[in-house]
Amino acid sequence: MILPRRSATVLATLMLFCSTAFPSLAEPIIIPNIKADITFDGELNEPVWQQAKHVSVNIVNYPYENTPSPVQTDAYIFEDGTQIYFAFIAQDPNPEKIQAFIRDRDDAFSDDIVGIKLDTFNNHRLAYKFFVNPYGVQNDGIDNEMTSQNSNLWDGIWDANGKVTEHGYQVEFAIPYRELNFEESDDIKTWGIELLRLYPRDKVLRISNIELDRNDPCWTCQMDEMQGFEQAKIGKNLLVTPSVVAKVDEERDVYQNEDWQSDNDAELGLNVRWGITPDVMLNATINPDFSNVEADAGQLSVNKTSALFFDEKRTFFLDNSEYFSSPLNLVYTRNITDPDVGAKITGKLDKQTFGFFMTKDNFTSLILPGNLYSLPDEINDESYSGALRYRYDVNENLSFGLTSTMRSADQYHNYVNAIDAKYKMSVSNTLIAQVLTSDTEYPVALYEKWCSNGSAQDECYLPSMINKNQGSFTDQAFNLEFEHDSENWLFKTKYLAIGEDFRADLGYLPQVDYNEFTTTINRTVYSDDTFWSEMIFGGEFQTSHNDDGDLINKRSSISYTIWGPWQSLFDVIYSHEEQVGLRYDPNLSAIDDNTSLFELDYVDLYMSIQPRADLMFGFSSRIGDSIDYTNDRKGELIEFAPDLIWNITTHLELELMHVYAELEADNDYVYRENITDFRLTYAFNVNSFLRLTMVYNATDYNSNNNPDIIIDSNYHDNLSTQLLYSYKLNPQTVFFLGYSDNSIDNELVGEKKELKQNQRTAFLKLSYAWM
Repeated sequence: MILPRRSATVLATLMLFCSTAFPSLAEPIIIPNIKADITFDGELNEPVWQQAKHVSVNIVNYPYENTPSPVQTDAYIFEDGTQIYFAFIAQDPNPEKIQAFIRDRDDAFSDDIVGIKLDTFNNHRLAYKFFVNPYGVQNDGIDNEMTSQNSNLWDGIWDANGKVTEHGYQVEFAIPYRELNFEESDDIKTWGIELLRLYPRDKVLRISNIELDRNDPCWTCQMDEMQGFEQAKIGKNLLVTPSVVAKVDEERDVYQNEDWQSDNDAELGLNVRWGITPDVMLNATINPDFSNVEADAGQLSVNKTSALFFDEKRTFFLDNSEYFSSPLNLVYTRNITDPDVGAKITGKLDKQTFGFFMTKDNFTSLILPGNLYSLPDEINDESYSGALRYRYDVNENLSFGLTSTMRSADQYHNYVNAIDAKYKMSVSNTLIAQVLTSDTEYPVALYEKWCSNGSAQDECYLPSMINKNQGSFTDQAFNLEFEHDSENWLFKTKYLAIGEDFRADLGYLPQVDYNEFTTTINRTVYSDDTFWSEMIFGGEFQTSHNDDGDLINKRSSISYTIWGPWQSLFDVIYSHEEQVGLRYDPNLSAIDDNTSLFELDYVDLYMSIQPRADLMFGFSSRIGDSIDYTNDRKGELIEFAPDLIWNITTHLELELMHVYAELEADNDYVYRENITDFRLTYAFNVNSFLRLTMVYNATDYNSNNNPDIIIDSNYHDNLSTQLLYSYKLNPQTVFFLGYSDNSIDNELVGEKKELKQNQRTAFLKLSYAWM
């Protein structure tokens, strides 16, 4: 699947990325405790800023190697026992070139921004990040060193503002201690900190107060230390957020030309967050809702063999979600579709980190896995889902973890237990291991949906369902990874083995009966004085088999990536692959003599460029051989996805993406799929916006070139639209008012090619955060 990316955001996020390392040897930054009133207006005219700790942000540590900054940036810090205050004065010789717009929060990582990364335990495991653009747009998230992932999904409640001046811009913001996890005591505390400015011009410069060692992939581990905070208290740290969601749903059966059926619903919800101590948090929720607020981006779905992945957006699940992370994704909370209630406790005590949650869901959604394909499904019964995660950090270099998940409904359960370890052998070398076991039972109704037992041997459309009507079944999985990441070389090797009967229904592991070995090697070259700043030459080899040793896939690829002028990125990958198709007889789990083996050659291409501050173009594509899985034959695939982001004014933004895919076999097309994703947003200010979203999906099947299937309709068109007004005083004090509808068209709807509405919804959501 190929989808365009917001390249400037991706690049900026990578620049803020972290992994693991060792304490800074620099003198710590001493933070003064000062009582003062601050008006967050970006003016910086309060006398307290003259008493604050001054830090120069004057080192370009990416893409250049610790060179002097071409622009001057000054940061100021103090705290008052309840929150920590920051101010930045970012000078610019050409302020008219400042790249910044009024946007929704977390959408300005590609802008000129200043901010901090903060490791409140100073243990190089997690780092908060708080950034502000020149108009005061907030951007926050958490970097997770343990999984080498960074997320912008978490939202804190904090104050910020900014102002563009004739000499550049300046911002001020404050982080309440209630938003942070830390060890509370009357002693001097030591936290890790990095002060940052992203300066996007011809290239995007990462300007910092610290130098970075490129042989150490963990940037969080190289932070400066700051000390103070003897009086830091979180107070009662109780956040209660009641909400109401009201909606009017109308649906009709357009195939039978029936009248509209209406359903009105109003539902109360509640989120409670209580900081029992600064490092132990309790969350509880009733009826968390997100489905009517934000439309998921369109994704290609035709001729795909894996269930689609979507991001979590509900506050209850996002708070301290990093506490549940492990090498394999065992906690994918989008599987919890419609929970009534939930409770969660997370915390850190000395070297121990823990998290536990339990929810009650109105029904049970899950992924039915396999080694060749997976499908989403559901059990029409309420269920309970829970997860437990515990980690013990022996020292900075060695950690052990335990994960347990459970899902349970009538005649159904799935229990997973896993242990893992991460060992940093040296600054550049890391070893990760995880061992898992599962115990599962499927209800008879689910088995009968996919299988029939009218003969001596059950016939199952899904091989992974064979014999799954005989009580519970168990199996194991294993994951081992080694990574060397230094200034010029990246070497990674991974072995993953997932047994045929292993299930992780609360996680996202769509493949079972699957054993994969992958080796990646990249060579990176940097340049400080040419039109390009970084080049990567890479290669990868991957092979996978089932438990019986039958080949599933063997792939070799070479890649080339370059970052150049106009914030440009060019990435090309050539791959040669041997891949099996789907089974002739799905009732047999065997692959050899039950599938066709295809040799494929194809090229993946991604490029982006930002010739002006208000305009970004991106393009991704795949061209070459592919498998027509439905008809079990080799074909030629063309996929391409141009995208455009145009900030028409400071307040108005247009995002336009189109994805086109065409598969050809036997000298004719098999299908053509088009997705157009159009989003027009007008931001009245940093708190409110109006957005129109339209996602149009049109699929055209060639009935003359699909010999192995019966096609009900040669075309399937779908149009989803949404008009949303959003007001956010903070991430949890919100007002949403919107309308959405869905229209479909195919030959079964009517002879005339015309979209017909089959669903429409008007909705309102109101929530208020009581602190």
